[in-house]
Amino acid sequence: MSDSLGPLVLLTFCALISYWEYGKFGTIITPFSAMAWPYTIITLMINFGGQFFGFYSVSLKSILFILLCLCAFILGAKGVEWMQMERGEGGIKISRPENVSNLLEHYRPLFVTLALVSIAAGITQFFQVIGEHGWVEIASRDFRLEYSTGILSHINNLSRPAFLFLFADFLLNRKKKILLFLLIIFILILVRQTKYHIIVLLLGGLFLGYMYGQVRITFKKLLIYGLIAYFVFNLSYVIGFSVLGLSHAYSGKVQAFLFNHFFTYMFGGPIAFSRILDSVAFPFYSWQEVVAVPVNISRAVQGDPYMVDIILNDWVDVSNITKYYHSANVFGYFGMLWIYIGSLGTIAYTTVLGALSYLTFFYSHRKNSGIVSQLVHVFIISFLVLSFFGFYFNMLTFWEVLFMILIFPPIYNTYLELKKKSLEKHRILLTDKLSSKG
Repeated sequence: MSDSLGPLVLLTFCALISYWEYGKFGTIITPFSAMAWPYTIITLMINFGGQFFGFYSVSLKSILFILLCLCAFILGAKGVEWMQMERGEGGIKISRPENVSNLLEHYRPLFVTLALVSIAAGITQFFQVIGEHGWVEIASRDFRLEYSTGILSHINNLSRPAFLFLFADFLLNRKKKILLFLLIIFILILVRQTKYHIIVLLLGGLFLGYMYGQVRITFKKLLIYGLIAYFVFNLSYVIGFSVLGLSHAYSGKVQAFLFNHFFTYMFGGPIAFSRILDSVAFPFYSWQEVVAVPVNISRAVQGDPYMVDIILNDWVDVSNITKYYHSANVFGYFGMLWIYIGSLGTIAYTTVLGALSYLTFFYSHRKNSGIVSQLVHVFIISFLVLSFFGFYFNMLTFWEVLFMILIFPPIYNTYLELKKKSLEKHRILLTDKLSSKG
């Protein structure tokens, strides 16, 4: 009974909140829907279907805890709205950004430049690593580690904000050159064989396109997006299996394993958290993993070689099937936070995250919103979609790309302003010179 009660309670709660938000904001894509619905749908799939294939169910206790955290998330949003009203702004008004074509036209040179620089860095690093390890090692841990570290790797991260912008630009203008940039960036990120890197960018591009009115969300399209997600997942593993030949990578045995592994990957977070919730081994109550980025930067500056490791090596069985590897070391956003800082810490963190997520949501959905607030918003909610799987806000890549989004558009605008003033000054001097000769 509890196996079906929990998901149904969660489904009812999410439906009510989403109905209320749609009536209030006029959009189905909000930070709450991004975080809550993927977890809800996956929990329904597990408890109403996954059990017939050997997967363990998600407990009522873990679902109720996540319901409490989602309430805290909404509480953070209401806090932001209340502060806006206290400042005399008359509540929150949501609208679609205007002058999208002008905005894309203005910033296109910047993001094309970022794309070109990142592509050059990515190709250079790829062939450097291939030259050292050889093609046969493309699936190895050493290849992935070396390809994802170093100065060139950080420069290659410029492709993230570039991809988000150019994806929406292509949806609106359909320029072949832009599509070529997107495909090259896609390939250079995919060879890292880390699924979330490319999935977040595809989600962010779709969300930005939706904000601009270029993408419509329908049930049919959701199914297509699900198939695309499986394609990306499958392809990231096929790259590794292909060193033994494409016939091996696409053999029935390998494809059956990948299909099974996909569901283990998707179901792992909710089930694993459910199974450890009553364990005496958790939580750790170690805050350093939650704020690993500033801690590790501080240690690196001080020359301390010991970095905070955010990878959990505690594996939990998520099914009773022994034919395939059915264990997970990921526990979803809520599970990972609970392991690190316990129940109260998770609720407090989620309240703050809710406030920040809705702050970017409100600022990005204004008629005169700028590209920075728009990119920040879609970048954050893309990670919220993956909260059923893991906790990403303690990863360097997230904060590095966020910093790039915040810093490059203002620098570009300052450059254009200085260039304009310089040209104006040159024009005045030339005019004075011609007048004196006359």
